[in-house]
Amino acid sequence: MNMILQAIFNHGHKQNLDTAIIIDGVQHTYRDLCDDVVERVQGIENDNCITSIINGKRHIIFIDTESVYEQLILWLAALYNGYIPIVSHPHMDSNYRSQLMSLLSSIDIPIEAQFGVLTSGTTGMPKPLWRTEKSWADYFDIQNDIFHINNATRIFVHGSFSFTGNTNMMLAVLWAGGQIVTSDKMQPKRWQSLIYSYQCTHIYMLPTKLRLLLRWNSSTCSCVQYIIAGSQVVDTELLHSLHMLYPTMEFILYYGASELNYISHCTGEEWHTYPGTVGRPFPGVTVDIKDDYIYVSTRFGICGLDGMITVGDKGHWCGDYIIFDGRNGDIINRGGYKIAVLDLELQLQVLQTVEDVAVIGVADSLRGEEVVAFIVPAEGVTVSEVESDVRRAIPHEAQPKYLRYIDAIPLTDCSKIDKELLKEWYNKE
Repeated sequence: MNMILQAIFNHGHKQNLDTAIIIDGVQHTYRDLCDDVVERVQGIENDNCITSIINGKRHIIFIDTESVYEQLILWLAALYNGYIPIVSHPHMDSNYRSQLMSLLSSIDIPIEAQFGVLTSGTTGMPKPLWRTEKSWADYFDIQNDIFHINNATRIFVHGSFSFTGNTNMMLAVLWAGGQIVTSDKMQPKRWQSLIYSYQCTHIYMLPTKLRLLLRWNSSTCSCVQYIIAGSQVVDTELLHSLHMLYPTMEFILYYGASELNYISHCTGEEWHTYPGTVGRPFPGVTVDIKDDYIYVSTRFGICGLDGMITVGDKGHWCGDYIIFDGRNGDIINRGGYKIAVLDLELQLQVLQTVEDVAVIGVADSLRGEEVVAFIVPAEGVTVSEVESDVRRAIPHEAQPKYLRYIDAIPLTDCSKIDKELLKEWYNKE
């Protein structure tokens, strides 16, 4: 039996009545988890949520269900059988899915691979990446120490098990014998109710969802000790508002990539000291910056990595801290004047009249590209007040040509801003 399964089954034996996961109030103990895995092992190839794919001598189990518990159970059951599980993202485009099935049956799979993960698919078809169990399990104790995760942890996580951040965090909590609380519903008020009802000690979410929590909840919650957020950039107002809602919490920001796992981390206090930082490298991870690009060497990434690797992210050093400068391509070229999308979003986000914002570039016959800002106004603020604030705070060269006002910034299934949808909305006007 592999390491992750062995750890979970050990908990099932020693703390069989302890709760492992709660989904919308339905509780599953570690014993339940183990029994459900064993029950699904037999005949998993014929399960309604499974597409069984033969690739040479390798057997891939493609899991397609929106139930987080089913995703987890089937993933573990496939590992138990020695198959290679890979979980589909929710609401995957049917054409992408068809192409992916064909790819999985023909692609070369590293001999050492034990499971697959999918990239987020924000720029096209989600691509499969291959991992060994050790690439995660060997790092669980290190990351759990930094994130203060142990067998007393009760962590609220939201989103599909298919996204690598969720996969890693959920498995790391189960590895430690802790408790996962989640919901299959996109309802921030329900999330807060679950966090309070089960006295969660941790929250793991991207800043886009943290902003939803803040928007739809106002009563304070003192049980939360740590909020862990992924690699999207935060801002001073977000951290302040989180402290108002969760007054006893410590904020932890980490930076990572599907290919490389965790890269760096910092506390909220460190972020205030080094604004824009994504922290110092995790133990065992080497980071270098060459020609403005971040390069990483790690033994905790996907199969086939060798030496220093970049995923196209830009940054620079400030002492021992990495300052994140955005991703390659996050530049709008307006008639030769280059506007950094990340910088502009941060400048808009801190305005008192703006609750949330996303910036895109659109084609323009005169200047090549123009800037469009989609803005969620702060409560009680008028459009004219927003426009006045933008004109005052943003340099003329970087000011958006078009402002669009919406009720909420749309998110992809992996909780990132859905900029492709924003472009569709703009083009339909």
